[in-house]
Amino acid sequence: MNELKGKVVYNFEEDIFLARPLERKYDSSFQVENFIFDLDKKNNICGIEIINASKLFGVPKSFLKDIISGKIELLFLDKYIQINIQIKNKVRNAQNTSSLSIERVRPEFINPTELHLAIA
Repeated sequence: MNELKGKVVYNFEEDIFLARPLERKYDSSFQVENFIFDLDKKNNICGIEIINASKLFGVPKSFLKDIISGKIELLFLDKYIQINIQIKNKVRNAQNTSSLSIERVRPEFINPTELHLAIA
């Protein structure tokens, strides 16, 4: 699958990380634990929201506030959703990288699709 240009929005107060393609049209959403997935009309994934993001990434909230780039990969396997996120930020003129890789049980109503985002 081609990598799409994406956008990240981080709500510092609520600790919510949202990643989506720049061109995004979604029809519905579903939640699996701390993850909310946005779906298009064909039930393909078109965005992800992570609740309590700093805790899941294992970083301070300030790290997620100043993201400068990254990659997000969502793979929908037969029984699992595999989430791989790598983000870079800049704190006091130093670049830092953090990664998150998680597998969760895949709901039955999701098509086995992939989403690849490049954050710039």
